[in-house]
Amino acid sequence: MPKIIKSRTLIFLISIGLSYLLPVIYQDIVGFLLILSIGIIHGANDLLIIKKYTKKDSLKSQISYFSYYLGLVFLGFLFFYTFPSIALLSFVLVSIYHFGEQHWESNILNIDMYKGRKNFPIILHGSTFFLIIFINNIDAVNEVLASFNTIFLDHFLLQTLLIILFSIYMLTLLLFVSYRRYFFGELLFFLLLYLLTINSTLIFGFSVYFIFFHSILSIKDQVRYIYENDKSQHIKKYLISALPYFLLALFFLVGFYLFIDIESINILPIIFTFLAAITFPHVIVIEKMYSTMK
Repeated sequence: MPKIIKSRTLIFLISIGLSYLLPVIYQDIVGFLLILSIGIIHGANDLLIIKKYTKKDSLKSQISYFSYYLGLVFLGFLFFYTFPSIALLSFVLVSIYHFGEQHWESNILNIDMYKGRKNFPIILHGSTFFLIIFINNIDAVNEVLASFNTIFLDHFLLQTLLIILFSIYMLTLLLFVSYRRYFFGELLFFLLLYLLTINSTLIFGFSVYFIFFHSILSIKDQVRYIYENDKSQHIKKYLISALPYFLLALFFLVGFYLFIDIESINILPIIFTFLAAITFPHVIVIEKMYSTMK
């Protein structure tokens, strides 16, 4: 069994065990801590990535890029506050692509396929992840949707869609020779994710994927891109560079919680709004990073 499958399986088994041992409140605490630490840090060095691929490192350029980036984050908050239903849908669709892209770019290298065909498994991976999360946390998901004044999801419809899309995904991996050797890994990955999310809370299940199968992989790719390799000293430099932006992000999150009245007694809508606001510009930066790495 390949090393990557062994490590994934171990992470899932530990997480599944914790989901049975930890009360709901402690699962959410662990999930929030992971998201608000590693999760934020993985997107805190976008300006370094922009500096790398634009090859512009003057102070004026950095201030300009920072202003544009911050402006996009504020627009994200405004988008959610003004059009919550559309914004939430946009966040899910963007995240489907972003999570799928990170998964395939980090774990599966040198796939010789044209862009359109390569996007197919990317979208199917991301869609499968969200459908599993939604199905096994349908009440919590609908609670979040209610706070954004949007329609509820139907459990049967989601299950039907999952069966269809996951079947297409597995057939895609079997039909194309370049993907065939990843069939077992993907099948086991989603089986273990399903088992985890059956018993875990929405936040805990989401955080396990978001941190261990997205954020940490993204950090490693970003370090390699910025510093040419991912040695420990460069990871340390990455974390130090991320610290100011990490603290700034937490400052805005606290301010949003204190001053914006959007079901303030429910933390989930605030967390998802915050994640969405910083995700939109981050996805653009990471997409550009991967396109320049080819």
